[in-house]
Amino acid sequence: MRKTTLRTLGATVGVLAAAATVLTGCSSSGSGDAASSGGKVTLNYVNWDGGMQAVVDEWNKANPNIQVKLTKPSGTGYTLYNKLITNNKAGTNPDVTEVEYQALPALIANNVVIPIDKYVGDLSGEFSKSTLAQVQFEGKTYGVPQNVCPMVFFYRKDIFDSLGLKAPTTWDEYAADAAAIHAADPKKYIGNFTAADPGWFAGLAQQAGANWWSASGSDQWTVAINDAQSKKVADYWGDLVNKALVSPEPNWSAQWNTDMNNGTLVGWVGAQWGPNQLPSIAKDTAGKWQAAALPAWTAGDDTVGIWGGETEAVTTNSKHPAEAAKFVKWMNSSKDGVNSLIKNVQVFPASIPNQSLPALQTPPPFMSNQPDYNTLMATVAKGVRTFDIWGPNANVTFDSYSNAFAAALQNKTQLSGALDKMQTDTVADMKKLGFKITG
Repeated sequence: MRKTTLRTLGATVGVLAAAATVLTGCSSSGSGDAASSGGKVTLNYVNWDGGMQAVVDEWNKANPNIQVKLTKPSGTGYTLYNKLITNNKAGTNPDVTEVEYQALPALIANNVVIPIDKYVGDLSGEFSKSTLAQVQFEGKTYGVPQNVCPMVFFYRKDIFDSLGLKAPTTWDEYAADAAAIHAADPKKYIGNFTAADPGWFAGLAQQAGANWWSASGSDQWTVAINDAQSKKVADYWGDLVNKALVSPEPNWSAQWNTDMNNGTLVGWVGAQWGPNQLPSIAKDTAGKWQAAALPAWTAGDDTVGIWGGETEAVTTNSKHPAEAAKFVKWMNSSKDGVNSLIKNVQVFPASIPNQSLPALQTPPPFMSNQPDYNTLMATVAKGVRTFDIWGPNANVTFDSYSNAFAAALQNKTQLSGALDKMQTDTVADMKKLGFKITG
């Protein structure tokens, strides 16, 4: 899975309170520091992505002494993470688990995963600082980044051409195009504001310069979800919603699917993985969409946020951490491993040297009319800016987003006010978990 929506969030989040601790000094020196066995081992790996078995099969064929057994979890997202936290004390977790970037701090805080620096070495020569920031905390590395998901703008080139419009390069141009499109046909919209996708809004806030969480020392946190940058983003979209220039229909709803397919929506602020989702959403429009860099707040600025992304982490319960880390690094860093991910899981790699692999020279089938699709993704990925760190309770923040923004849309109140609710909910939960909040 390359995105985070409400459907990936577990309904039960109370288990995250199992350990009221900070991110530093959380890793135990138990089985996670065990020496390599030197003999034949079998690693248990949990992952929900389709096509991953083929990747594992390639590893197993080349590594007879380190075999990997893939298991699909009964639930994705926080359903899985909560189970990992619960099972950690019982020692029954797999050796390796898939984990989305925003959820990794919760697993670190609950001592579920271990640093793997001594096994994977220095990664700075292969991954950007912003990507490494998703897996590194207090100078320790907890995973090898698998993919990077820069936000981009998808638009119906045929409809834009018929109106004499080009892809907007700034948010001012986006607003002007929104007005022009709706004036030409009141049934059409340039896009939508979605209250169902907190990761979507987080990526837009990242582009604007927001930094929702920061940690100082070993036990001090600052939370700034309702900062000026985030409110600028909310006010911008709120203005478009109030003027009826964008649809308030959330992503992934049945109506949104219909609107994307029938031309009601002629644009979508999405992310790199969009073409993997669009065939099941707008199947009748294949070959009609074009991807462009996300509009900028200032002309010429290439800063862009991310929406989605994940890594693999080695668990504290693993008796074979060296072998587990070797598998993780092969999959997300080696030419063979990344090539397999591209072919079988449709990953756009975070590994910069592997962003020019021959497998990426062919665009996704849905974007067959844009042969340079992956070249564009590699270019926009250079401008990725992320939060310096995700908070240890991002699930609470994300849940609050959906509730607060949905209420604002329904009650026709300022969208920026929903950020105050997110701030209050997040801080209250962190204090309940035992974190110290400053500011």
